[in-house]
Amino acid sequence: MTMQVEPARETFRITIVYGRLPLPMKRADQMTVAHLIAFLKARGHEVDLLTLDDGERLTPEHEAWLRAHCRTLTVMPQGRRRSLLGMMRGLARRLPLQVGWFSNDDQRAAVRRILAEGSTDIVYCYTIRGAESIRGLPRGNAVTFLAMQVSQSLNTRRMMETFTTLRDKLIFSTEARLVRRYEAHVWQDFDRVVLIGERDVEEVRQVCREYGQPEVDNWVYGAHGVDIGRYVPRGREVVEPNMLVFSGAMGTNTNANAAIWFAEHVFPKIRAEVPDARLMIVGRNPRPAVTALGSRPGVTVTGEVPDPADYIARAAVCVNPVMAGAGMQNKLLEFLAMAKPTVATTVANEGIRATPGEHLIIADAPDEFARQTVALLRDEARAARLGLAGRRYVQDNWTWEAHWLRLEANMLAALKEKRGAPAADRLVPA
Repeated sequence: MTMQVEPARETFRITIVYGRLPLPMKRADQMTVAHLIAFLKARGHEVDLLTLDDGERLTPEHEAWLRAHCRTLTVMPQGRRRSLLGMMRGLARRLPLQVGWFSNDDQRAAVRRILAEGSTDIVYCYTIRGAESIRGLPRGNAVTFLAMQVSQSLNTRRMMETFTTLRDKLIFSTEARLVRRYEAHVWQDFDRVVLIGERDVEEVRQVCREYGQPEVDNWVYGAHGVDIGRYVPRGREVVEPNMLVFSGAMGTNTNANAAIWFAEHVFPKIRAEVPDARLMIVGRNPRPAVTALGSRPGVTVTGEVPDPADYIARAAVCVNPVMAGAGMQNKLLEFLAMAKPTVATTVANEGIRATPGEHLIIADAPDEFARQTVALLRDEARAARLGLAGRRYVQDNWTWEAHWLRLEANMLAALKEKRGAPAADRLVPA
């Protein structure tokens, strides 16, 4: 991860509170935290990482990278037994299941000590899962940021509405109720909250009104990005005719549900028009129902691969049929960055805000999704124009550096406000 940035003129000390090891980057949240650490190091800031050991093996190379990029690295045990106990204790306090699962008393004690020592300027908690490690602690002169990222109220509600099994509906209906109450209150315990996009802000405001709380007013934007040096267009010679690709972590509810929906309801309609069309589902830890899709005609389920970009490169068209979730889709950024003509749902594009018809094609119903995909397979010139426009959109709007520089400016503004700087010095440049 190489950040194309100059050293900062004003530096700070920042403590990142996180619930997983950032490496290896197998999930979108790991990718985000690892790139943030790389950015902060490149800009000359001092980073202390307080994270949990969720069972992911930290290789010597990964540990060396983290120690080279962080002033201190503290990894705290978080076994399954501790998570289960935390979830049960959290339920007694009406905390969301995910907050209880990631609760860790040692992490909270470490944050308390750092704040008491005054050895940090900013405490940055990544997602609401770690918020209880900070809430209610004396802050001194430090500024606290809660990277809510997506509205979990929106996320869990969509999952509850989309998923079909009784088990999933029970889990997500319970979590949706708990999360809505939590999001209405938790933002008030931090100096700033970070949200990905307008739709997430709108949802948090709505839950604040539902619970009679002031509407969230301390938010800043902090989206993800994409490595445009890694996800680059490749030659036409690697493209396989009529190949469709959907990639992502196939162990997640949202991606697994999307892959199953597409394979069952859309892909057969495409094959009826383009008999040699093929679908490649790329991603780690596919659920059994996703793996079973590989027995369908024309469908391949790869499981984990060394580099998803190698598989995206083979696509004639990329698809993103995600219908549940919130925030933004890293996989969609990767498709666009590689100049792939892409058909996606409205939900998939919600946080990225690419222009339909110019940067990508939007389709939500099975018939329309199939029709638009077939049209791109049959019109290579239009597909190529769409792909190039998508690449330009990502270059102009969605690099890691652009988003992190904006977040850094908001961090400095919050610090200056805390320290009583004149209002003119606290403005964040547009």
